[in-house]
Amino acid sequence: MKHLVIAGAGEFGRELYWTIEGAKGYGTEYDIKGYLDDAPDPDKIKKLQRPMLGAIEEYPIAEGDVFTCAIANPAEREIVIQKLLDKGGEFIQIIHKTAIIHGNVRLGRGVVVCPFTVIGDSSRIGDYAVLNGFSGIGHDCVVGRFTCIMSHVDLTGHATVGSKVFIGGGAGTVPGVRIGDGAYIGAGSVVLKKVKPGVKVFGNPAVQI
Repeated sequence: MKHLVIAGAGEFGRELYWTIEGAKGYGTEYDIKGYLDDAPDPDKIKKLQRPMLGAIEEYPIAEGDVFTCAIANPAEREIVIQKLLDKGGEFIQIIHKTAIIHGNVRLGRGVVVCPFTVIGDSSRIGDYAVLNGFSGIGHDCVVGRFTCIMSHVDLTGHATVGSKVFIGGGAGTVPGVRIGDGAYIGAGSVVLKKVKPGVKVFGNPAVQI
């Protein structure tokens, strides 16, 4: 049995805990050991379902440890994951049992797929990406590394999303749209045309802000 350590002890850490309990492999391949956080909030710690294990920088990785990351800011997510990779940490996929994933979808290392998410035919999800609950990834989509897609997002067919992109809850795209690396798509936005790298957009239709 592996022992899963959750990096990030904030609100998403609590949400991810319940996703893990309903994920494939929980209780048979791995259990939940606890949380890591370099700057834990005492009020948030009180609500955790497992103990704090210490700071990411200081944590000694033990035999059997595996990791997932509960940080939804893509840039911070990359930093935290890289710290643990540099120490020899291994990240596993977290895939909730209610997710629908077509057989020829390609999922990267450390991907998190939350409840009731659908990933369509021939799509590719990059390493360490997050697909939050009730999201729909259409056929032939590409989602880049460390990208965080929040709940109820609808990426339609042939959409391409770069690395370290944040897409807020309830946002959507038209088919074939391209979103550049590091872009930020505000909650509820509808993306009708290409979004350049690093640009923040909001609204329906989404415009730069």
